[in-house]
Amino acid sequence: MYKIALSLFLFLCAGQLTAQVYPKEGSRLYYRIIGFSSPVMPTAVSYKFEVAAGNYTNDPDFEKKIIISRVGQDNKVIAEVPAFGAQYTWRVTCTSKSGSKVMTALFHFSTRISPDVDDAATRLRVIKPATKYKDAYVFLDCTHTLYDMKGKPVWFMPGSDEHNQSVIPRDLKITPFGSVTFITGDQPFEISYSGKLLWHYKGNRPNQIDSFHHEFTHLQSGNYMGMVYGHKYDLLPEFKGKTARNAADSAKYYSDTKYTKIVEYDTDNHLLWQWSTLDYRNNCDLAIMTTEELVGWDHDLHDNSVFFDEKHKVVYLSFRNINRIIKISYPDGNVLNTYGPLYQPGKTVWENEFFCHQHSCRVSENGNLYLFNNNVCGMPPQPRIIVLEQPGAGKNELKKLWEFTCPVLLGDTAWMADGAFKSGGNVLELPDHSFFVSMSVPYANAFIVGRDKKIVWSALPEKYDAVNKKWGQPLELYRASIITTRKQLETLIWNSEKG
Repeated sequence: MYKIALSLFLFLCAGQLTAQVYPKEGSRLYYRIIGFSSPVMPTAVSYKFEVAAGNYTNDPDFEKKIIISRVGQDNKVIAEVPAFGAQYTWRVTCTSKSGSKVMTALFHFSTRISPDVDDAATRLRVIKPATKYKDAYVFLDCTHTLYDMKGKPVWFMPGSDEHNQSVIPRDLKITPFGSVTFITGDQPFEISYSGKLLWHYKGNRPNQIDSFHHEFTHLQSGNYMGMVYGHKYDLLPEFKGKTARNAADSAKYYSDTKYTKIVEYDTDNHLLWQWSTLDYRNNCDLAIMTTEELVGWDHDLHDNSVFFDEKHKVVYLSFRNINRIIKISYPDGNVLNTYGPLYQPGKTVWENEFFCHQHSCRVSENGNLYLFNNNVCGMPPQPRIIVLEQPGAGKNELKKLWEFTCPVLLGDTAWMADGAFKSGGNVLELPDHSFFVSMSVPYANAFIVGRDKKIVWSALPEKYDAVNKKWGQPLELYRASIITTRKQLETLIWNSEKG
């Protein structure tokens, strides 16, 4: 009976492990933190995963270069290989209750390389090492890359090693379902950690416009919410200087009103809900604005952030160019409140005591509004993070609860030209109520700050200037996001093996 059981164990272990392993034989990976797995063997009491640096075809050579060795009762393990642009060999040793061992064949994979993760070309220089969130990971859109808190790249955007580097993803972030969403080329995508395409926008074009912008989110409900641009062209009787945007022929001209629709789609690309800023503009205080006044913003109020509070069924929309945030009831679409100045005829400066050219507005669990304030109207115009108490029903006066002036790095650590345009930036509240902040153009640094206003981690993404032989900042860090725990990363990794 023992011999029969041992023979069956050897057959199952050798055969199934060879047929069902991950990463698959010959894989070329976009990441260094890897989920190694084998089938569960009923008679096994332990699994030993070994990884060697290099490509080997025989066990003696392999065993001389082993860099990772993990033994456990689980049939899967997560391990970090040291480098991108390298080859690796690995195997699993399966041990039965009797102590018999069976080794699989040698498997092979490689990690890809990209300028984004080449430490001679691009780096995330940690200025203040993490004292909290040491196991967190940070997505930066300017480098298409995920970093650990020591500034080491661990994952980069699939295809960015082969495609046009000028196409920068926007709003790169993890979802509640262990996947990654982003916008690139004005289109939204959802992918797995391994780069498998899980969802992308396919149709139901609202008003024949499908240019997504700024922010795209996989909601807790399983649906997707984002913003798409639209254009309304109005015929002008004659040419009137700057009011003419597009010439249809030699005699007729059109004014271009740029607007946005907030849209919600399900996984089958069915349009479930939409809300138009054009309808809002035509029915609020802005309706009486003259054409000349609108020209000051290129007919664009520049809505740049949308946040859906799914628990309370409320959507928040930010307009940068008029320093305004509105609160919208879902799904009826009624505007519940307006935060910011109302239109006053003949007044070209839209004053707001709390924020100016804000970017990224969100709501905390306790209902407070918080945002990244570019503070363009301030003196000095230094970005700030602001937490605001929302007023009760029928009121529109916010109350400032907390404010933090973001550090501006100067000298050899950053650049900021006088009068440089300040754009982008975002802020995310973390589980302990501290904030993860991306400062965007022209500062480009990211940091975590506690409610005691002490920075507990900060870093600066830089690219090497080969001509001047020195490090300098990348052109644009627009938005950044954070994976707060190792557990979230592991969920992302194991979900990539599904299907």
